[in-house]
Amino acid sequence: MGRRHEGFTLVELVATVAVLAVVLALALPSFRTLREQQAALAGLHGLTVALAQARMAAIQRGRPVTVCPSADGLNCRSDLVWEDGWLVYADPGRLPQPATAADILWAEQRPPGAVAIRGSIGRHRVRYQPTGFSGGNNASLRLCSRDGRLLGSVVVNIAGRTRSERLPADAAQPCPYAP
Repeated sequence: MGRRHEGFTLVELVATVAVLAVVLALALPSFRTLREQQAALAGLHGLTVALAQARMAAIQRGRPVTVCPSADGLNCRSDLVWEDGWLVYADPGRLPQPATAADILWAEQRPPGAVAIRGSIGRHRVRYQPTGFSGGNNASLRLCSRDGRLLGSVVVNIAGRTRSERLPADAAQPCPYAP
């Protein structure tokens, strides 16, 4: 009688590695989509919270408060790029930048990710009046994938209220303000 050897044969090991490779090849694209969806959701929630807090600050203080895109947390950007972060500042003089560092109520810096956030053309910032109204036109902030698909949006209406919309992963709409 032969002795029984314990362990794996080379054929068993190669078969296991092949099965693992197939499973990973099928699962990795799903993880990429999941990561992109979570980044879009975090961006939607972050923007919605910042806009709601800015509106509340304007009402409580009885003075205008502005939300603008910011790359450094100290100054407003002059373009429509919001994915680096934003800042909220007291704005009684309707200035395009905070007059002093003390005017900055809070800032949020976003880590680089798979989501681009673009503002609507003509609206570089959202300014809330002491009444809570934002005035002007609706402001739309679009969340887009790096490959140009629209993932969701945050819209501020003239009354200052925000609404957000997250699109399903299979919605293949092009981003209107492509990165």
